[in-house]
Amino acid sequence: MTMKQSRLKVLAGLGVVAGLCVLLLASCSGESPELLIKSARDYIAKGDSSAAVIQLRNALQKAPNNAEARYLLGNILITRRDPASAVKELRMALQLGHPAEQTLPALSRALIDDGDAKELVTEFGEKTLGTAEAQAEFKTIIGNAWLSIGKPKDAEAAFNAALAAKPDYADASLGIATLRAGSRNLEEAKKIVEAVLARPHAPPEASLLQAQLLFADGQPDAARAVLEKLVQAKPEYLQARYRLAASQIARGDLDQASAQIAAIRKVSKQDRRAYYFEALIASGRGDLPAAREAIQQVLKATPQHVPSLVVAGEVEFRAKQYNQAEDYLRRALNVAPGLAYAERLLAATYVRMGSPARALEVLQPQMSRGTRDPQALTVAGEAYLAVGDFPRAAQYFAQTAALDPKNAGVRTRLGQVRFAEGDTEAAIRDLEAASALDPNVSSADLALLANLLRQKQFDEALAAVGRLEKKQPNNPLVYNLKGIVYLSKRDLVNARASFERALQIQSDYLPAIGNLAQLDRLDQKPDMARKRYETVLEKEPKNEQALLGYAGLVQSLGGESSEIESLLKKAVSVNAQSISARVALVAFYMQKGDLKQAQFAAQEANAALPNEPRTLEMLGQVQLAAGDTPLAVGTFNKLVAARPGSVEPLLRLAGALVVSKDYDRAVERLRQALAINPELLEAHRDIVGIYAMTGRLDEALQEVKTVQRRQPGDARGYQLEGELWGSQHKWSEAESAFRAAQKRAPDDGTIAAKLYAATSGGGKSAAADAAADKWLREHPKDVVLRNNLGERAVRKQDYKSAARYYQAIVALQPDNAMYLNNLAWVSGERRCRMPRRRWRSRRRTPE
Repeated sequence: MTMKQSRLKVLAGLGVVAGLCVLLLASCSGESPELLIKSARDYIAKGDSSAAVIQLRNALQKAPNNAEARYLLGNILITRRDPASAVKELRMALQLGHPAEQTLPALSRALIDDGDAKELVTEFGEKTLGTAEAQAEFKTIIGNAWLSIGKPKDAEAAFNAALAAKPDYADASLGIATLRAGSRNLEEAKKIVEAVLARPHAPPEASLLQAQLLFADGQPDAARAVLEKLVQAKPEYLQARYRLAASQIARGDLDQASAQIAAIRKVSKQDRRAYYFEALIASGRGDLPAAREAIQQVLKATPQHVPSLVVAGEVEFRAKQYNQAEDYLRRALNVAPGLAYAERLLAATYVRMGSPARALEVLQPQMSRGTRDPQALTVAGEAYLAVGDFPRAAQYFAQTAALDPKNAGVRTRLGQVRFAEGDTEAAIRDLEAASALDPNVSSADLALLANLLRQKQFDEALAAVGRLEKKQPNNPLVYNLKGIVYLSKRDLVNARASFERALQIQSDYLPAIGNLAQLDRLDQKPDMARKRYETVLEKEPKNEQALLGYAGLVQSLGGESSEIESLLKKAVSVNAQSISARVALVAFYMQKGDLKQAQFAAQEANAALPNEPRTLEMLGQVQLAAGDTPLAVGTFNKLVAARPGSVEPLLRLAGALVVSKDYDRAVERLRQALAINPELLEAHRDIVGIYAMTGRLDEALQEVKTVQRRQPGDARGYQLEGELWGSQHKWSEAESAFRAAQKRAPDDGTIAAKLYAATSGGGKSAAADAAADKWLREHPKDVVLRNNLGERAVRKQDYKSAARYYQAIVALQPDNAMYLNNLAWVSGERRCRMPRRRWRSRRRTPE
């Protein structure tokens, strides 16, 4: 026996000789491409796709432009769950002239499987095929693509086109049933599915849809029974396994769901949908790193796959990486506008990022439809709470509490609202009730703590931290909060001890590191402050948040610009997708006055994150500051396109158009903003300013009257009128308008200051002083009018009066550096001038 025969014998014993023979035959037979393709067809008929692939690849080695070989190979790759490779082969087959009636349906299926539904409808949505069977199949696939990107009307048109070509085409009928279910017409959907199931050889998709309708009808057990029967009958029908896994995930049966995905992996290792479900399972188990890794496998291949973008956004939201969460959710909504869950999660992200106005913009379509979704209502309540609109916040929280009376989070928010409205006792009752509803949730304790601090009830706040400490003794957040309470009490020793305790639990807990670094700075120990960040960065040199925190510390210490720049650049380099790092770098250059570098950094940010609203906004602002107004206008136009239905981009664009003296277009953009939000005072104010600037006073006044007519009880409309008259030095009219504003907002210090200016501007200084003194006696805690009067006194070089006003402010705000500096300056000026006054007085006195 030769060595070669010996090897073959061993291989035969391992069961691989048949495959080896195919390889030997294919490589050595010298067969023509036509014979190899025929052989491949025979293998396909026998169900041996592996051998067929080998024959087809050998045929393509000899004849790369053989359209039939590429078509057959593409079809096999679809069945093997390798859609990306299938798309490549089928596109080539189509380009080489393979009949569209055969190729386009297959290519369409591959594109959908690859997550490129939008690309499919954009490129091929209007195509029509010549045969009834092909047209029905193709248009059904197109309908499903439209459905997957949230376009039901387009989907129905495509399904109807399929049924027009072939009235009994089951898949198209199922598409119509899906649409009916989506519009809550479950009975009609059921009838369509039952009719399809009654036909001979009903497709498995009919049973799958039957299960989905049962889920929608509140019969999950019956639905799962249908799916389990379908999986048993057709174990290779992966869609049924995926749907069953999804129901198990929803029920919390993560182990069962994981078993389904493992079964899918045995059938198809290349199916990227398995990564999606693995991400859901990992997320359900709280394993966010594993969830992130799995969902990235999907997004690498299909970056516009909406469900994966939403899951990625949810993972980053839960990981408190809000910038990343915003990016994923915005991308999802760009592909599928109106996706309610993505809107709700994006709104919650904006609330956490401190942008409640943007959250309300995102939720506005759902609110206008009168949503009864408790989670959406809760997010809306949080957003209104953040902007200080307590009545609306209470309204939405009350709606949620009615829909979900045992929701601890809602009771927490109601407590916050009551705190804000001054009803402290009721607020504490609500927050304590929330804590009792769910003793494992700390949100009620956190809300109670935050509001006690706001009320300066420091001992009660310390007691609240103690309760939280008992619940979560190993949570560094608790000790960081304890340190913050001690800081508020000015007990720096215990504050430091609390922050140190947080670091004993988690040595790289950055909030505590940042607080300790600031205490070190106050203690004149800059090296120790630096060392805290350096220790983290030695272990984790790519920790973006540590780099940004260290840069902030170095800046507060008055460190070298080159060191701050280096840290910020490194933060950008370790995470090129970090909006926070890029914004910080641009802001650093702007503060430094280096517009050239700021513009370069902003352009790099926009290149790394194209069409990302915040990078566009940042770039436009830098371009405007650098005097590149036409470029800024172009950038803000892109921002408007990137954030359709939002008012801020329109305001930015209008501002740039004003700088370029394109006043009419600026007004048009402001009118667009008002169409979105008719109560947007900023837009009205800008329109009034443009009209006043261009001498169109009648139109300016008409705009003011529109605001007053729409909101007669709102002081701001009358304040706007006073500002208009003041800009024309018509002090009597300005005074009347500000008095009308003060009648509607008697406690507003800004209006009091503007009324003082108008009254004194009209030559009635004594009356203005008397009115201001009376108002200040009635408002002993006001800062706004006192500061305004202090600034006026400085301009008149009346440093004695200025010092009196600033002393009163400092008594109210003893830690405010700006007012302390103002007081020190005017006191110094006063001392400098007193000797000179006495010297001049002595010269005038006769000897």
